[in-house]
Amino acid sequence: MKKSIIEKLFWVPNFFTIAIRKKNGERDSLFYNRFFRSELEMKSSPKHWIADPILAQEGEKTFLFYEACHNGKGLIEVIELLENGKTSLPKIVWEKDYHLSYPFVFKEGDNWYMIPESGAGNQVQLLRAKVFPYEWDCVAVLLEEGYVDTTVQKINGKYILITFKPQTRSEEVVPKAFWMKFNDLKFELKEIEWKEYDSLKVRGAGQFFTENNKIFRPAQISTRDSYGEGIEIKQVEVREESYREQTVFQVFPKDIKFKKYKFDGLHTYTSTERYEAIDVRCSFFDILKPIKKIIKQTNLSK
Repeated sequence: MKKSIIEKLFWVPNFFTIAIRKKNGERDSLFYNRFFRSELEMKSSPKHWIADPILAQEGEKTFLFYEACHNGKGLIEVIELLENGKTSLPKIVWEKDYHLSYPFVFKEGDNWYMIPESGAGNQVQLLRAKVFPYEWDCVAVLLEEGYVDTTVQKINGKYILITFKPQTRSEEVVPKAFWMKFNDLKFELKEIEWKEYDSLKVRGAGQFFTENNKIFRPAQISTRDSYGEGIEIKQVEVREESYREQTVFQVFPKDIKFKKYKFDGLHTYTSTERYEAIDVRCSFFDILKPIKKIIKQTNLSK
């Protein structure tokens, strides 16, 4: 996305918020229209912002899980999307001493599970709902390292788990894919090959989804020093020993109709049969940005 000189010089990415819309028909989605018109925009501010929306449908009810960041520390909240176009009040469902985000939820049988991003705790934890969607217990540790944006999808009766290892001083990540078996809370991960990827255009950006009997996945578009520039929709191909995907199309801020804030980036996309949600990166005007940039570059060169 091209930016004007004024935007490059003075506008600064600052905080995220979430936009929600209700679908009207089977083919009413970002996938088919390549456009997202916001109907409900959640409140957000630099000190209390929200991101990483993940939708979950249970019967006739739809819930939205997300990261709520209070003064730099993230925790997991949930709201119910109501038929009158409003939402329930947010409720905290998972909180730790360390930062949490990306509350990926999925259902297996009668149980709901969540894998919140807990890279700051150097673990990939699996939670199970005691009372969905508000009460959760940690039932397993899937990985003992600080991976991010862990995402799960059932493909031909088997679960695949993908996750991403951040690289030092860059927004680049190294992706990993595993077949995941679990029975009675006994888990087994078998890594499979993931050879072809762009380390700046692969990080998880929401749930897999299926259209026309094909499987797709949203991924973040980043630069080396900035994340959330946009989203790529990738078509997925999984074999017994390998995972592959190729880009189908990209989504940038110009493709989003948003009312409340000036924004310059996208981060996570989620959809169900009835709703879509996306988070956008809001920005603010900073007259001192050029000076701050020069000071930063000077310090890095020392």
